[in-house]
Amino acid sequence: MRVMEKFELRMLSTRQAMKYGVWFGLFLVLKFVLEIMVQGNAGIFLSGFLTVMVPFVAYWLTLRFKFMTNDEGVGFGTLYRFCIYLFFFASMFLAVSEFVYYQYINPDYIAEQLETLFAFLEKYNDSASATTVTNLKAQLDEVGVPSASAVAVQTLWIYIFLGLILGLPIAAIAKNKR
Repeated sequence: MRVMEKFELRMLSTRQAMKYGVWFGLFLVLKFVLEIMVQGNAGIFLSGFLTVMVPFVAYWLTLRFKFMTNDEGVGFGTLYRFCIYLFFFASMFLAVSEFVYYQYINPDYIAEQLETLFAFLEKYNDSASATTVTNLKAQLDEVGVPSASAVAVQTLWIYIFLGLILGLPIAAIAKNKR
């Protein structure tokens, strides 16, 4: 059996990152939907659990890619690139879902969440930080509530950055896995 050429391996890793990115994106969309739907302590626990599961799901998908190639020249760089692409494609899927939700399904959600945050900060903070909350409210009134597209793009960048950071240990661990 011949060893894959670099170009062929690069194309395969991109294709597989797209394929697995859809599944990873569905996981992230499910996480987003459950965070919105489940309230209270159960929602906090579920959100925390699914957030902790993100690197484990990415690791599992990276291992599936590595074992699919039969370890033919798959090094750290290829696995790291795969992780970055995996997070990129999954975050695109999530960003589109969030945009649809914030723009069409529940347009007041972002404003409601900011109001809830300010109410929480005012209730549980001391008088010294009350000026900070007042300043934040003034800035929000000046700038306005972020748009659905701004929040979706922010999500995209957050998950790409997360892929850059988490991709290092995931690729290192997956490279040494036999």
